[in-house]
Formats: sequence, C-alpha cells, structure tokens
Amino acid sequence: MKTRFKVIALLLLLGILSSTAMAATRADQTPFLSFSGTTANCSVSIKALGKYIDATLELWQGSTLVDSWHNTGNNKVYISGSHSNCTPGVSYTLTVTGTIGGVTITCTPVTGSC
Repeated sequence: MKTRFKVIALLLLLGILSSTAMAATRADQTPFLSFSGTTANCSVSIKALGKYIDATLELWQGSTLVDSWHNTGNNKVYISGSHSNCTPGVSYTLTVTGTIGGVTITCTPVTGSC
C-alpha cells in the first residue's frame, strides 16, 4: 500500500513540474493588434520568472514581413510598436518569435484588418 501511495505522489509531482516547465515557455498573453486609421498598434508582454527572454514581435501582411520590434530581459519583457501606411481592408498578422531560457516561445498569432 505504501509503495502505491509513493508512486501516485511521484506521478503528481512529475505532472506539476512538467506543467510548470511548459508554462515557462509561453508568452504570458497573446499579442495585441489594433488599428487607428492606417496605423497598426502592436504589443505583447512576456513573463517568465527566473528566465532570460529574447523576443521579437513581427507584423506580417500575408507572407511579407512589414515591421518588427525586438526586446530582451530577465523575468519580464514588454514589446510595442506601431506601423503606419497599412492598406485599408487588408489583413495583417502579428506574431511573436524568440526564446525563454533557451526554449522556443509558443504564442498564438493575432490577425486583424486595417
């Protein structure tokens, strides 16, 4: 019986450690994209306690990179920028690339129309 409880406790601990490690590789929130006239306003905040963050925020029009902003730091990084001269009615996608503690960032891209 004691062995069974030890195995269950070990599995629970491994599950907690695994989910903590996975959470450390994600952007704290999805990128934010809004438009004011023909200007795209872009931002993202990334948190990872005890980790070095190296990230780039990229604005795409289809397969063409139209602008990007970069920042690095420990524990938390905020990146923001704006891009003027967007084409009305055209769709743009905002993505985040980079690493947190050497592990690739995973973040859901955001798409919006000018």
